[in-house]
Amino acid sequence: MSRSSARALGTLGLAAAIALTPASAALASAALTEPAAEAAGESHTTRAVPHQTDPSVETQLKRVRAATVRYQDVRLAEADGYTLGESCIPGLGYHFVRQVAESQEQLEITEPNSMLYVPQEDGSLKLAGVGYVSKREASLFGEELSPPSILPYYTLHAWVWEENPEGVFEHINPNISCPGKGAGIPAPEGA
Repeated sequence: MSRSSARALGTLGLAAAIALTPASAALASAALTEPAAEAAGESHTTRAVPHQTDPSVETQLKRVRAATVRYQDVRLAEADGYTLGESCIPGLGYHFVRQVAESQEQLEITEPNSMLYVPQEDGSLKLAGVGYVSKREASLFGEELSPPSILPYYTLHAWVWEENPEGVFEHINPNISCPGKGAGIPAPEGA
């Protein structure tokens, strides 16, 4: 699969997430208000993208992990306004979307627009990465958000919780698979 085809597939999933989300109209204009959560003692490491030369990128990714560690529990993401929008997409998992930024000024690395979860064998969901979505051209981490293909949005994924052998900012993560056809969305633990 070509990179542009993979990005189109991922963008289609985001389109479904935004289109099927009950609060989709509010998502486009809502401002993030939840302060970033601080994580104590990080032991997770992220594989460096070969073309990265900016040493501050790893520091920025550590900040993203610290801000999103609380969302290891999908129920906390839902409580903070992230809404499941579509079925699992191979290479991406489930998108839980909160908003679409109007422009670069509304993007903040510690306040991602979406959370990416992967299904586990026991039926739980594991946080794998985060997504950034903007209506206009933007960049984060020294990376340009991918231009629109199916959606009128620019997007960037950061695989901060699940290693992507292709690179932290590659759109599709070949390590991520989805449950068999017809499988439902796993219920949160304790539900």
